[in-house]
Amino acid sequence: MKYTVYFIAMLLLLSGCRGDSPNAQPTPDSQKAPIGDTVPGKPFTNSIGMKLVYIPPGEFMMGSRDTVEEVARKSGGKNTYFTHEHPQHRGKIITGFFMGSTEVTQGQYREIMGQNPSHFKGEDNPVETVSWNDAVRFCKKLSEKEGKTYRLPTEAEWEYACRAGTTTPFYTGETISTNQANYNGDFAYGNGTKGVYRKRTIAVGSFPPNNFGLYDMQGNVWEWCQDWYGKGYYETSPTTDPQGPSAGVYRLLRGGSWSICPWNCRSASRYWNVPFTRNDSFGFRLLLDL
Repeated sequence: MKYTVYFIAMLLLLSGCRGDSPNAQPTPDSQKAPIGDTVPGKPFTNSIGMKLVYIPPGEFMMGSRDTVEEVARKSGGKNTYFTHEHPQHRGKIITGFFMGSTEVTQGQYREIMGQNPSHFKGEDNPVETVSWNDAVRFCKKLSEKEGKTYRLPTEAEWEYACRAGTTTPFYTGETISTNQANYNGDFAYGNGTKGVYRKRTIAVGSFPPNNFGLYDMQGNVWEWCQDWYGKGYYETSPTTDPQGPSAGVYRLLRGGSWSICPWNCRSASRYWNVPFTRNDSFGFRLLLDL
């Protein structure tokens, strides 16, 4: 049954897009890795070589600016799952945080977990074929190691960090190209053009970052978020630091991947799957609480 649910969920999103193919025990102060300066965009490096940047508090418009019909037209299709990006609503992040400047790499994952489950091997490539449960276990072990609180970002924190002050569909503007992100270049969005389809992950940080200094927030691998998915949640979502529904069946993923169409890499794009699912396009990025 669980495989049927997963298969249906994947078909809804990937149809026509893919080509051929958190309570840790603190360690003594002397063992704690220092936290960097709260200067937006200024990175610091933790105990496993992961660079994190400070994301300041602020407000943003969460969800899609464009209507379902506009997104469908710009994507050249008649897809209706874009309804889950509406209504667009104001979000407010009241506490700053640090976020990994890149997705967690295979080398970083191996150092903490002792193994690398990824299909597309490469120490500097994002770790993939990891479930939400796997990502949470990684956060817990790293938190125990450093005596800090690492976790997955909420969906709101993720989108706020991704947009980095922009209001366009992508942080790159109205459209995106394969010179700016790793996605299925056999497709284009809006007035964009088709590009290369690499058919695999590539090293993190291969493209320019957004205004917060974050790389690959669009494309490469989908990134697990902390929240449960709830149909219609946007209609009742609180403005300040929304945490998502209190329970559910699916967990959220954001950002698109190497195998997906460009419209699924938009800042507002949402995807969800069961928390035990592993896929070669599923990875994650860390948030460090102050």
